[in-house]
Amino acid sequence: MPEFSFTIEMRDEEEMVVHPHGSLDFHTVGLIKKAIFPLIADEDVYSVVFDYADVDYADSSSFGLLLKVNRTLGGKVSVVNAKPGLRKLFKLAGFDEIFLRYAEGKSETGPEPA
Repeated sequence: MPEFSFTIEMRDEEEMVVHPHGSLDFHTVGLIKKAIFPLIADEDVYSVVFDYADVDYADSSSFGLLLKVNRTLGGKVSVVNAKPGLRKLFKLAGFDEIFLRYAEGKSETGPEPA
């Protein structure tokens, strides 16, 4: 199994970008959760973007993480650069219109709602 890693980038002091590299499963999602929730609580984080460019697999625990962050921040969570197989998984789960975004800020299905 390839090694998992992730980086966290802060933009404009209000936006956190999480860059996971590898597979998102119960164990790796737990590592991300332990790292980001203290930052969300301690900083003035307004939104979290998960950049899935280097994610090759995601199980249901990754959806749980997105939902928990979404609930914590009041709906300011998005996923960008998801590969076609992961976009299909989001669509099957009904999360495509909630979380999937292009890097430019548009949803995978059209412009971001106002």
